[in-house]
Amino acid sequence: MASASFVEVISHFAGYLQIFHDIARDRVHYDESLAPRPPDDYITLRPDYDHPFTPDDLETRVGPAPDLIPDDPAHFNRIHSIRSLSDTPDLDLGFFPPSRGPNIQLPTSAGGGGSSGVDFHIKVEYQPGGEQSQVEVHQRNILHDDDTLLQLNGGLAPSDLTLSLATNIAATIERMADAANGEIPQEWWIPQNGTGATDFLTAHDADWAANGGTPDAHSVQPGYYLNGVLQDPAPIAPDQTLIVEPAPLPDTGQGLGQWAVLGNNSSLNAALIIDLGESGRTMIVNGDYFHTDAIFQTNTIVDHDHINVSDGPTPLAATGDDVTTNIADFVQHPGVYASIQATFAGPHWNVDVVDGNYYNVHVLLQTNYLFDNDVVVQSSADTHYDLVDGHNQLGNLAQLFNGEIHYDLIVIEGAYHGMNVIFQNNLLLNNDQIHVAADGADPTQSVESGQNNLLNDATIENYGGDNFGEMTDGMKAILSALEAGATSLDPSLGTAVDGSGGVFNVLYVTGDYYDINAVWQTNVISDVNVIYQLQNQPSSSALTYFPDGPGTQSVTTGSNSLVNDAAIIDVGPTNTYVTGQVYTDTILVQANLLPSDQDQAVNADTQALIPELIAFVDDSQDDTCTTPATIPASVQADPIASVLQ
Repeated sequence: MASASFVEVISHFAGYLQIFHDIARDRVHYDESLAPRPPDDYITLRPDYDHPFTPDDLETRVGPAPDLIPDDPAHFNRIHSIRSLSDTPDLDLGFFPPSRGPNIQLPTSAGGGGSSGVDFHIKVEYQPGGEQSQVEVHQRNILHDDDTLLQLNGGLAPSDLTLSLATNIAATIERMADAANGEIPQEWWIPQNGTGATDFLTAHDADWAANGGTPDAHSVQPGYYLNGVLQDPAPIAPDQTLIVEPAPLPDTGQGLGQWAVLGNNSSLNAALIIDLGESGRTMIVNGDYFHTDAIFQTNTIVDHDHINVSDGPTPLAATGDDVTTNIADFVQHPGVYASIQATFAGPHWNVDVVDGNYYNVHVLLQTNYLFDNDVVVQSSADTHYDLVDGHNQLGNLAQLFNGEIHYDLIVIEGAYHGMNVIFQNNLLLNNDQIHVAADGADPTQSVESGQNNLLNDATIENYGGDNFGEMTDGMKAILSALEAGATSLDPSLGTAVDGSGGVFNVLYVTGDYYDINAVWQTNVISDVNVIYQLQNQPSSSALTYFPDGPGTQSVTTGSNSLVNDAAIIDVGPTNTYVTGQVYTDTILVQANLLPSDQDQAVNADTQALIPELIAFVDDSQDDTCTTPATIPASVQADPIASVLQ
């Protein structure tokens, strides 16, 4: 049954705190005293300028009064002239505080008059560094809840129907997976691991450049898409999206009859990736710049119900009403430093050097397999027979918070390869065979099936990474100095890039830069039910207590929920300068695979249906067959993993 935590799963992600804005502001260094501290120093106490005093501490003696202004104007001519300020000692420039104004006066060598002056330069220190990351998270749930409930005389017996169901279900799901894969362009069948994703992106970007930057065939403009249609304006997202608890079971009372509630399974994947690895003020790319955002979503459902009821009053039969939804949202925000004033980049540069390629790769796979296939026979006369089956729940929850806002400048000698991609797939097999009959009784009969819900919801949200400019002479000079390993820079280069005051942190990569965030989410539910209800004539003793006789025969199936929810928050540089070419693209594929409605609800002849039910019950009462029913290995072998992207 449902756990309380299931209702809270999505709320962990909805309305997430955009704390990186505050982190960026905290890095701005203000001169609070003559001894400024590093921007990440939150331990050292700040000076206290509120000194308590009492009037007794003050000197209260009277001092001499100033001389009166003379009445003779010629007296001013006898006052000594003011001494020239040209001979004042040089300023102590051992510490050069960052300027807050847009036009800063750089310190220069003092000259003339034989004075000794101080020559100011930006100090540069190098060290191997640059924390790289390759994170892979695999979450998988597999649940088998295949039930066989038959009327037996003391033994558990399998039936040919039970065994054939397992084989047919596995083959059907594989065909559904093939159909879903057919909606995803084959060139986007990415290996589901970090190395495979990196190799894919290298080849993809090379082909992209070779084709002159031609957009993908499924390229779209950023925005909010609902089932393939751009919503303009986009709806306002709620603060929280909570999972709706399953509907409570109906109150069946105390009377005679048969009630069966099957299905009502829930499968959920929820993922959040926050990537701060490239969240600097400035990025300089000496090669080409590639960035792709892509979302692929499919919902596949097969819901063919066959309902047979005995003749008499027309039964209440409700089928269909399955809902499939794909939501994709591509959001672009200004960089986190866009509203924060830039300052002088200096006087000390701390450079982390990565010799070769740099990798910032995050791969997250979430998969749920839920098998709830039931064969049920309800045969009664003098009882209140209430059967509840299914109501299973599976869930995967993951959050990756990677990196920190650390570097002010990222320099890449090679190319930048960036990709945010989300794959979401829901597969539901919900075929039901429902047979309802009454032998000598006249109950109220009702059948409900369908009411399934399949939802894919994906968001790719970028901060920065969209403000491109041409390399300035100052930036070219910085690039050359870093290539040469210069340990000091002319102070004028401190204005060529934006700084935050204090230590200026630089990441210098001699090769290519790989920035990959990839999510795969898959839900597979097989909810195939075969149910027979046979209501016999109550005995005279039962009718004494229940004079109304067998009042109800009710079957409810379906109501399964499959949900994928994923968000990638990618915080990039506020300003990007590229020597080569810039390639950016947004790709979207959304598909709902819904076979035509093949539900059948008919009134069958009682005399033809009752022998069929009785024969089904009698076939399962062979005392010579007592081996428990088993599931073929094909179902256990996870048929989806090798075919579903």
